[in-house]
Amino acid sequence: MKKILLSLTLAFVFIGANAQCAPDPQYVGGGIYPDTITGLSDAIVGQPYNELITIITPTDTDLVVSGISVNATIDNIDLTNVTGLPPNFTYTCDPASCSFQGGSTECAEVYSTINPTIADIGVYPITFECIAYVTIPLVGGTTETFI
Repeated sequence: MKKILLSLTLAFVFIGANAQCAPDPQYVGGGIYPDTITGLSDAIVGQPYNELITIITPTDTDLVVSGISVNATIDNIDLTNVTGLPPNFTYTCDPASCSFQGGSTECAEVYSTINPTIADIGVYPITFECIAYVTIPLVGGTTETFI
């Protein structure tokens, strides 16, 4: 009998490290798929885990600078840290630098390095910390850290 191991929830997602994956072509709008509503699939005790993440980085975004809403061009978004992964789980990015260029469609994978055990059963809230490098008209380049 299979036991459900965990339900990974995404607090925010840009995942990274060193993969050669192919983004899922069904997704076309900017964002992370699966998103925080669908979440990652459950892991099963005794079976390897692997989940494809499709990352579509928009070319621009709206920011509030000194109380004024401005449109900024996204140069790239870098994944800097991931916390909350279950024991023996890790992630990889494609590109390996975990730097996602504005206007690009990339991917990442979350996977188990050792098959999950009964001791690993639980819910794991995962946090992805990123830095966005953007260009703001009349201001120039700047960075924004977010979780």
